[in-house]
Amino acid sequence: MLDSLLSPHELPKRFSQHRVYSLHALAPGKSVTLADIEGAGCIRRLFLTMQPKRLREMVLRLYWDGEKTPSVECPVSDFFGIGHDHVTAPFKSLLFYVAPRYGYNCYIPMPFSNSARITLTNQGTKETIAGINFKIGYQMYREPLNVPYRFHAVWRRVMPAYRRGAPFTLLEAKGAGKVIGVIYHVCKRDWDDRWSHGGGDQFFIDGDTAEPTYLYGIGGEDFAHHAWGLATGDGPYSGAHFVHPEPGIKQAEGASAFEPHGWEQHDGGKYSMYRFFIPDPTEFRSSIRLVFGTAANEISATTYWYQNEPHASFSKLPPIEKRAFCSRLTEEETWSPLRIGQDIPIAVLGPTTDKRTRPWWPDRKLDLKKPYKTDVRQPYGDVIRPPYPMRWRRSNIRGGFIDLAAIHRPKSGLRARGLWNYRSLPLGVLSHQLVRVRATRPRKLVLRVGLEDRLWVWHNGRSVATLHIKEPKAWALRDVKLKLGTGWQDIVFTASQDRWARWSAWAVYARFLEEDGKIAEGLQFDSFAKLDPTPERWRELWPPEEPIPCDDYRDPLALV
Repeated sequence: MLDSLLSPHELPKRFSQHRVYSLHALAPGKSVTLADIEGAGCIRRLFLTMQPKRLREMVLRLYWDGEKTPSVECPVSDFFGIGHDHVTAPFKSLLFYVAPRYGYNCYIPMPFSNSARITLTNQGTKETIAGINFKIGYQMYREPLNVPYRFHAVWRRVMPAYRRGAPFTLLEAKGAGKVIGVIYHVCKRDWDDRWSHGGGDQFFIDGDTAEPTYLYGIGGEDFAHHAWGLATGDGPYSGAHFVHPEPGIKQAEGASAFEPHGWEQHDGGKYSMYRFFIPDPTEFRSSIRLVFGTAANEISATTYWYQNEPHASFSKLPPIEKRAFCSRLTEEETWSPLRIGQDIPIAVLGPTTDKRTRPWWPDRKLDLKKPYKTDVRQPYGDVIRPPYPMRWRRSNIRGGFIDLAAIHRPKSGLRARGLWNYRSLPLGVLSHQLVRVRATRPRKLVLRVGLEDRLWVWHNGRSVATLHIKEPKAWALRDVKLKLGTGWQDIVFTASQDRWARWSAWAVYARFLEEDGKIAEGLQFDSFAKLDPTPERWRELWPPEEPIPCDDYRDPLALV
């Protein structure tokens, strides 16, 4: 069955069976060659066990046919499907098996024409790892090997995930081959269910650029063939081998026991899932790029594939301190408070009902003290019940993204098109984001915006862009040409979540750019210091933004 991974190419029918066994202790900074094989052959099984310590500091590398750069470069734990900086996890599938008490096994066929070399490096600085027990079972052939593909694997990690909606690249390769599979780990730092509904898998095959032609997904757990959240379950080709805590288990008010509760995932939950493309092979002829939609979570993934040589260079493994689970981050990597020169203050109004026929039209001169009424007919955010007077509230763009779900903080279940969506914005509503900007001279700029569904852009009450995506498969970026006059001007973004149930990554991206694409300088932005700040769940993980010292809310904050 596993030889079908190499089809239409076949391995020779006649072979001799071999096995390599080695035992080592490895000091910090040292490497050891676990196997060095000459001739044509195919590895059938890898087995490794060692002291269960610092497995992300131990790097496994595989080289085929005398190549200078490895085709596999991955921390030991993640190569065998173990995530979250753990040393073991129950994992049973067709291609990998993690036995109780630290027995790591891989059964992917790995052919080679001339040679195979396997090394292990202790990149740690603190201790010697003893008891390294390594075995491989492989076949050797006398006749030439007619298999152009070689096995590859790469590990990537990000914490926190890229700013709102940016795709996390799992694999980028040039050549011909096929994807074997992905093992994906996420620690849920986001208070919403966004890790699973922030945009699923997207395959850009043979030159796809703007959006995938063939393959794209809409949710994280769907990738592992799960539904309504991710629960523990193993299958030969897909499943979830580590889920803690299990989703949707809560103690209802007044109840004495825990009961199922919808499909939401828990804050701080840790999830590991896998998907192997054996019954439905994903092949490419010239190139492939596999990405996964993300949010502010800790994510790591190992991708396995076959391709012809030579392969493109891998990105360098992150340093030890940034591989560890919940590693300390620099200020540039966190969602920090308002930063001079980088983040833009905004005022937010919403949610309001989408009238369909004519969306809310901003006045040329907006009065931020004016209350607006909403007829959103569900308990929402700070318990909105119609008619409810809403006022503009202060927040800021963090890393370019306005996070609407965090701004509005839904607290209860919302029935949307027949589905219970426990922590999400309702469909069919609008949200409005105001940026008040001052230019000292007339300027032509480019306003780069990102959207998932529908977005209107207004300049001093005049519509300058109406952007619709009929069936969004991924985040879309659009450039809007903007002519700024001298003095203060209002830019309003009206975002809609009407036609697409991408409940979890409801956000708007905005950046002011020069015509050559560089960040626009010399602009001033209203700090909105006298507006009430937005309550945000992000305060649990990141420090709250501090009010900008200002005598009057019209006084600018210079971002120069």
